[in-house]
Amino acid sequence: MLKAYILINTRIGRTAEVARRLKEMPEVRRLDVIMGPYDIIAEVETEDHDALSDMVLSKIQTIDDIQHTMTCPVVRLEVV
Repeated sequence: MLKAYILINTRIGRTAEVARRLKEMPEVRRLDVIMGPYDIIAEVETEDHDALSDMVLSKIQTIDDIQHTMTCPVVRLEVV
């Protein structure tokens, strides 16, 4: 499984609607509306990088009220 955080900018006044649509997606494990340079942060899980790319491109970025996304996959770093 691959975990990632997706930072999302929405059109003004449309954050709640975008959050509602994102919560319907089975890949979204947690979602928070935040203040700052982004409006929403979503924690997602997919099978691999290809599935993550497909989800972002075909599901998330097709929502009309989303203006910008930044996808941050979690890296598993082993410290020796």
